[in-house]
Amino acid sequence: MWSTHLRNAVTRALLPLSWRIDSQHAARTLKRFSEVEFDSAWQYLNALGHTRVPKMQLMLFENLLEEMEHSDGFLEVAHKLARDRFQGGSGSRSVLVKSANDIHYFLAFAHESEKAICAQFNGYARACSHLPAAAEVFRGIAIDEEKHEREARASLLAVVGSETIVRRLVWKVKFKKAYASWLRGSQHIGDAIFTLWLGAVYLLFGPLLRSYCAARLTKSTQVQVAEPAQNPLRPTLES
Repeated sequence: MWSTHLRNAVTRALLPLSWRIDSQHAARTLKRFSEVEFDSAWQYLNALGHTRVPKMQLMLFENLLEEMEHSDGFLEVAHKLARDRFQGGSGSRSVLVKSANDIHYFLAFAHESEKAICAQFNGYARACSHLPAAAEVFRGIAIDEEKHEREARASLLAVVGSETIVRRLVWKVKFKKAYASWLRGSQHIGDAIFTLWLGAVYLLFGPLLRSYCAARLTKSTQVQVAEPAQNPLRPTLES
């Protein structure tokens, strides 16, 4: 919970200034949100094909339609703010449901993800009050996401029939998300350390090797000029 409040506080402090300075950055951010919502709709559609429970099918179908509306809403505002033409997305995604056995985890994942997105979008809505169209989209979507969160949890409880199992699955989702975030963070830290190490090596040994490399390069050039390659197809004077 504290991380959500901290993220929202940082968003409210920095986002208005950042988006006022660079509207193209705002447009790119909104476009990424559009892609996330579109992927969420695809995940609901994919899950829909792995369950035969009518009530759950209806919930999944209604949610995927709303996610598509969210994607269109973000994209519409993004195009209004954009100065340059957008490039296409990567189109890659992770498939959350591959069989009927994955439905339980997917519902827990949807509950936890929609909860986080709702809090995040409410923070964005307050932060971009200088962009009424964007703020309205964020507020409207946050309301829908809160509904999706409740529906996913209720559906999960109806299927597994145990509050203990629900909490266990939700904690499993939280752990996997935290682990994925740790992997991404450690990769960035590793890249930064490698860059610093490479820079230190260059600063330490670069001046020592510069004279040697320059001498080798000069010598190689002189040899090539003094001894041009013989063309085997060109007749010699003796012939």
